[in-house]
Amino acid sequence: MSNPQNPSLRQSLSAGVRRHAVALISLAVALFGTSYNTWRNQTTEAHRNTRAAAFMVLDALGQLQEIADRRFYGGDHSDANRIGGWGKVNVVRDMAPLISGDAEARAAELFKVWKDDVDELEKGNDRAEAQISEAIVALRKRILAELQALN
Repeated sequence: MSNPQNPSLRQSLSAGVRRHAVALISLAVALFGTSYNTWRNQTTEAHRNTRAAAFMVLDALGQLQEIADRRFYGGDHSDANRIGGWGKVNVVRDMAPLISGDAEARAAELFKVWKDDVDELEKGNDRAEAQISEAIVALRKRILAELQALN
């Protein structure tokens, strides 16, 4: 191997870089552009998935609130109403992790509250209705905050 202090080697290397400067700069720009484009596409797709999951969860939360209100205020204690409520709370729990970890934790809390208090709704238990509604509202607020944070 040549001595790095050799002036002719340095001159040769310097001349080669100058000769190919445009190609090297073009290569660097192309690599940067491709990397940025890939990152941007991945970010856009992640935001699109988050938005779709958030809208689906918000819709299910609205329907779950209606079911809870029908059971508590409307006296609808049918099996169909009960099954519908379980379906909505499961959809919420399943989709929330696609939004964020915090949404997932709040959805798990909503599931627990629903499981613990759904039977109390038909008995007219004010505490049960309040806890279910508060869990729904808390998750709704978290999801709206997540949507607003997307940019």
